[in-house]
Amino acid sequence: MQRAEALLVLVGLVLAIALGALGALVFIGPGEKPCPACLNGRIETVFSPEAEDEIIGILQGANKSLDVEMYLFNYRGLADELVKAKERGVSVRVILEPRLTGTENLEMMKYLRENGIDARWASLDYKLTHAKAVIVDGKMVLVGSTNWSSSALKKNREYSVLIEDQDVASEFLANFEKDWGMATSEAA
Repeated sequence: MQRAEALLVLVGLVLAIALGALGALVFIGPGEKPCPACLNGRIETVFSPEAEDEIIGILQGANKSLDVEMYLFNYRGLADELVKAKERGVSVRVILEPRLTGTENLEMMKYLRENGIDARWASLDYKLTHAKAVIVDGKMVLVGSTNWSSSALKKNREYSVLIEDQDVASEFLANFEKDWGMATSEAA
């Protein structure tokens, strides 16, 4: 293997490891055929602190649906964007983790429901639902370490990626649908 090809393989492996949580990205080496799970779109990085405006822009860009699965959600600015999306005819569904200490998710669940958002508690079948993702219109996914909390958006160092790819979004949506079906209206 020539040095340039070896470097390409190494870079591909580093990227695959770095984005391994996505599960759908596969490095294709020289001469290999693309596979169904390969990226057919684009990836954009989203870093915190100071990701709030970017995430708001993503939510404002939704035309059909927003499917949110979030470990911790206490930031009212993003909740208000979900309410605005609902008011403009976007289907909005939210799954929150019920087993946090404190009342932040309980308060957010109440706020979302009072404002017409279809929101459920994550299944207790898992030790925790530690997901931090939103699927936009079934074709774009924002996923990473960023909770929708004031600390995550304004103080913490957080890494997320926005993936615009129908195949990848479909995989996330299928998983969300499974979790939605297992989710409950009452906290544990």
